[in-house]
Amino acid sequence: MPLYSLLSELDRKVILFTYEKRDDSKSPMHFGVLNDEYRSFIMTEGEYILWELEKRKLTVAEVVAHSWLVTSKDNISLVFQFQENNHLKISSLFDDEDYDGHWLLEHGILKVRFIYENHAYDINIIANNNQAIHSALQIIDDARVEVLKVVPLSHAKYGKALID
Repeated sequence: MPLYSLLSELDRKVILFTYEKRDDSKSPMHFGVLNDEYRSFIMTEGEYILWELEKRKLTVAEVVAHSWLVTSKDNISLVFQFQENNHLKISSLFDDEDYDGHWLLEHGILKVRFIYENHAYDINIIANNNQAIHSALQIIDDARVEVLKVVPLSHAKYGKALID
């Protein structure tokens, strides 16, 4: 069984790019496909360079300013509340249970780790330049990869909604 936690930041970006721009079936790339030759090929392509230019770095102020809606292709939706001490509060939209986790901002990529319903989650959130819907790569139990969409939420009382 592959250990997805061993993937580098670059590997994770290549997987996310492949999902967003290359894969018509929209299923995450298998671990075994990611080798040095493939990674080098992808990174030198114009399409990858343009994709990377569409991304931007998140800031700590931005991360803690909102609650964030995180949703998967299977419509599992969670709300993340990032606190300044790198603590994360996680709640479901459909029940009253709360979970705890940790977050870290590294090179502008938001890295999240937590346990939810007896599964370990490792998520990398990469911000988009052109819209408020961000992309994320999720590793579950170090054995399965999924792609998520992440949206910062704003209360109507404090300004317009952040969803484009």
